[in-house]
Amino acid sequence: MSLSEWIFAIACILGAATILIATRKQKVRSEFPFFFSYLISYILMLCVDVAAFFYGCTLFNYVDSGLTILMVVLEFLVIYEVLVHTLKPYSALTDLAEVMFRWAAVFLLLTALVTALATNGTQANKLLAAMTAVEHSVRIMQCGLLLFLLVFETHLGIHWRSHGFSIALGMGVYSAVNLIVSYLRMVPSISTVALERIDGGAYFAVLAFWGCTLMLPEPARRTVLDSPTRLIFQRWNEGLMAAAHARKADGVSLSPVESFLPGVEQTVERVMARKMMH
Repeated sequence: MSLSEWIFAIACILGAATILIATRKQKVRSEFPFFFSYLISYILMLCVDVAAFFYGCTLFNYVDSGLTILMVVLEFLVIYEVLVHTLKPYSALTDLAEVMFRWAAVFLLLTALVTALATNGTQANKLLAAMTAVEHSVRIMQCGLLLFLLVFETHLGIHWRSHGFSIALGMGVYSAVNLIVSYLRMVPSISTVALERIDGGAYFAVLAFWGCTLMLPEPARRTVLDSPTRLIFQRWNEGLMAAAHARKADGVSLSPVESFLPGVEQTVERVMARKMMH
């Protein structure tokens, strides 16, 4: 860890700790427990990095690797947490999101396994390659969540200062910067120190943004009846609920693997039929 990285680490530790302390009495901690577990893990990882900077013990490297894996898992869970919180008025869409995230978790595990098997070298190199592949996949998912919320902000009736949107906005922006920095590290003519400063500065800016938005009162959420533009999610929710009731009425009990794709296909047909009727 260079001196500039050490300075950014201290600043980020203080920033994350400030968010945890300032929001300890607010309901945001109970609504987003994975997010605050992620912040705690982030503080612990930076403390380990700072200790390794001074002492250089091999044990710190193993602890840092374990905390990095934990943080990637928590970042994935934060994506699910924010999406479920955003789709809270639509119970059927929430159930669909849960199924999709289970499949996404299986995909990430397969990605890690295939990457490790395809990487030559020592076990440490295989583990590093698998962790990098999964981390980049989660970063892309965070960017996708931000894009989803930006596109459907009006339809969902949420404000950009809402807590879930703020978390997604911070993670999405930092993920985009981190992916760009990861690509530029492979360019020999670009200074690695400058890239590290950009990456650290971007994360510190995200922490400052979270500190401002999470400590402010959350704007009231508009209901689906406030605007006809949000009826698309209502149609999807009704279509999914109708599909579930139809399967129960027919006495059909399929496993998640057998029922996921056919259920989505039937739901699309029902939603399109409702749209044509309207």
